[in-house]
Amino acid sequence: MVSWDDTEGLASVAQEMGARVLRGPVRYAAFGGSPHVGDVEIDDLLHEMAAHEVLVIIAPLGLAREPRLLCPQCRRAYQGGECPACRAEQEEAKRSQEERLLFDEGFSGLLCW
Repeated sequence: MVSWDDTEGLASVAQEMGARVLRGPVRYAAFGGSPHVGDVEIDDLLHEMAAHEVLVIIAPLGLAREPRLLCPQCRRAYQGGECPACRAEQEEAKRSQEERLLFDEGFSGLLCW
């Protein structure tokens, strides 16, 4: 197996160089169907590149798992329902706002004496 962090670095460098990078579980569309990586049909991709010499690197990362998503707000990769980094920032902003409200209420109480 290749480490996840090593493949992230390899993928980043490849994309910076203009290469197309695919990541996802290997699946077959149907019995006898062509293989897919994520949502990309490999046969179609190879057909598009038929006139070119290509370099294919396949790095097994382990068993297929929940896909990593890219947060549209902070551009960080995450798994699951919502971006944990953005959720933490929202919770911190809410906590900070509540603290300001408590301070303002306490301060205004002092002024009303």
